[in-house]
Amino acid sequence: MENEYQKGVQEENMQQTSGEEYKDSNYGYTGNPFADLDYNLCKRCRRKQIDRTENPDSELCRDCREELIKLRIPPYFFIIGVVVICLMAFTLFTSVRGFEKLESYTSAESLAKDGYVITAMEKLLAVLEENPDNKDVAIRVADIGMKYGYYDYAAYAIDSFLVGKEVSDGQYNKINGYIKQIDIYYDTLDLNDKVWETVYAYVEDENDIEAIFNDYNEEMSLYIGNKAYDQALLYYYLGYMSLDEDERNSYFVECIRTDPHYYDAYAQVANSYRRQGDFKSARKWLDDAYKINKEDYSVLRAFSTLELVEGNLEKGLDFAAQAFDMYPEGEYVIDTYIVALTANGRVEEARALAEEYEETYVFDDDLYAFLDGKMTLEEYYVGE
Repeated sequence: MENEYQKGVQEENMQQTSGEEYKDSNYGYTGNPFADLDYNLCKRCRRKQIDRTENPDSELCRDCREELIKLRIPPYFFIIGVVVICLMAFTLFTSVRGFEKLESYTSAESLAKDGYVITAMEKLLAVLEENPDNKDVAIRVADIGMKYGYYDYAAYAIDSFLVGKEVSDGQYNKINGYIKQIDIYYDTLDLNDKVWETVYAYVEDENDIEAIFNDYNEEMSLYIGNKAYDQALLYYYLGYMSLDEDERNSYFVECIRTDPHYYDAYAQVANSYRRQGDFKSARKWLDDAYKINKEDYSVLRAFSTLELVEGNLEKGLDFAAQAFDMYPEGEYVIDTYIVALTANGRVEEARALAEEYEETYVFDDDLYAFLDGKMTLEEYYVGE
């Protein structure tokens, strides 16, 4: 029996959600042998120097201040795998690394199972571009996207290749189940917007970061246990908005327990351990994520910093290059690649890359200090 598959999701819910990226932070860390290094740092990102040119009492750097004072642009976060939109130009599929992987696998499912999740979906999407009526391939894209937390890929496959087409009863029920799950995910993104609007409607001091963060977390915590919202995503948001390091990590861990496909949560916990000098624990978290997905830029970038600080310079450069090839706009991806190039003696190439991005990207002073040989890898990546 065939059903006419009708559009069950509002078109706006299928759109790619973008947002501002939050920086690495070392909130609450007490065992830092380089404690003096975070003197006068921004209370939000804990990476850049406080900018008091407009307000002598400011506790924020220029970038964070500009983000938080624009009430009409709430500070979003990059979520799980929403780092490569479905309309990308198949960069992984056509890259040397991606092409080599495709040579040795016979199916997209095998690729995904072995951790090459994005490559698997891009391979299927390439087939769909040539054969847009192939419902089976579209459903396979949706299957992989939903299984590994890439809801945007699944939404794109359903909205672009399955809407209005006849499918079997089993497929119909599966797709409707996916749509319900995607709706919950996007409803949670919308909830984040609404909570920010509420918080900023009553904010008295834009520089009182602790109060702003606490108000946000207090409001978002009300939705824990409410099945109408993505619980893992709620924990992820709460982790990013927690000022205490232990609290941050506990939220990220709970996020992973709820849904093990929030890859950036692994990276955040690993970065926290790396900053504390606990490289063994950092590697464990990254290994766990890497087994599931070898193509998440935040995990690759975190691996790079860990390898570099442990003295594995070539491995560090390789991971940094992979992250850069995949998503150069990602959080600290360019910085890490420049550091890795410098650490491997490719200083001129690193400086050229920094100059290339200086017009559109603000680098930390520490990056230039490292380029000039005034800071070690340990100073740069431990206690940051």
